[in-house]
Amino acid sequence: MNQNAKQLFNTRKNEIAKEKQYYNKFIFNGHFSVFLVILFGAFILGYGDWLKSIPTDFDYALIASIVVSITSMFPVRTLLKGADKLFLLPFEKHMAEYMKYSLIYSYFSRIGLQIVILIILFPLFYVINNQAFGFYILFAILAIILPFLGLILKWQWFKYRLEGWSLYILLFIIYTSGYYLALAPKQFSSIASIFIMIGIILLIRNQNRTYLFPWEKMTKSEQQHRMNYYKFVNMFTDVKHIKETAIRRSYLDPFLNTPKRKKFNSNYMYLYLFVRSFVRGKDAFNIILRLVMLALVLMFWLDQPIIVLVIGSLFMYIILLQMAQFYTQQAYGLWPQVWPVTESKVIKGYEEFLRRLMLILGILFTVVYAVVFPIYGYFGLLFFLVGWLTIINVIKKLKY
Repeated sequence: MNQNAKQLFNTRKNEIAKEKQYYNKFIFNGHFSVFLVILFGAFILGYGDWLKSIPTDFDYALIASIVVSITSMFPVRTLLKGADKLFLLPFEKHMAEYMKYSLIYSYFSRIGLQIVILIILFPLFYVINNQAFGFYILFAILAIILPFLGLILKWQWFKYRLEGWSLYILLFIIYTSGYYLALAPKQFSSIASIFIMIGIILLIRNQNRTYLFPWEKMTKSEQQHRMNYYKFVNMFTDVKHIKETAIRRSYLDPFLNTPKRKKFNSNYMYLYLFVRSFVRGKDAFNIILRLVMLALVLMFWLDQPIIVLVIGSLFMYIILLQMAQFYTQQAYGLWPQVWPVTESKVIKGYEEFLRRLMLILGILFTVVYAVVFPIYGYFGLLFFLVGWLTIINVIKKLKY
């Protein structure tokens, strides 16, 4: 039966891999790949300049410990489906073997990000510690081992039916203290965090001998992870599995005034629909907000006016381009069936929506650029030009 557990997990893993391979063709298209390359180059340039004159009034060890502690909380990926709660019940006594493969998969699916963060942080501590790096090896070892122990503890914690928030607090304290001892005082005693984790794992596992598999918790957690992935992919292409959700953001209510009588008709219908869906929606709004925040951080951080101008223009282009997927979500949904209108009116409403979004982004980027580089502030008009040309290109493709 152990072989059957491995076979079942490998079947699920291959399904996920095949699905991701399919969607990656849409995510890492030409535009997004160029965007990532330029973003990576801008980060390297800004990071290199920053390392030449690092501010000394920050506790970088504490900041790094907190960041790495958060990234060390790997999610448990069981690859279970909703129906497994019923159809795998006869298989329950073999689920312990299944979870071994699950934890290994969960670890290696996220360890790449952890290694990238360790590589990024190395130059910082190499510079501020006068080219000494022996202590950093210990820190790197902890950052590689502790996440796997955290996955084991998380599984035992869930099996024991304990609250998730208490686990995250416990992990954060252990991770942060261990990492900080390795980075700040550079003490070998930081390795004690490993033994503390092992001790807690053994203690809870000993209490778990009579507990059954937490089907509800594991399937719900896996469904949430998949849904988060589908929401991200949905910004690049249509995903059938996506479930629309709405959030009330009262601070954005001024953008959702009820149209006046003369605008309460089919000509303005889709403009209102696009604005309302964006403001109330959870997926598009959150992703665009993160892109805007990332753009502003880079614009404040980089000290090269031309590079910042390119970065701002690139983000303007990417944001407006990604919103093209938002069009398909709304234009072919329920509303055209409830109130059918010609597609030209749908496109017209979407074009006006993009123009308003471009205007808000252009003003925001221009103000930030003018604050960072007062002499070259008028160059910020380039953001509006890029946005206007992008909208023309998007609408032209939609009409075609």
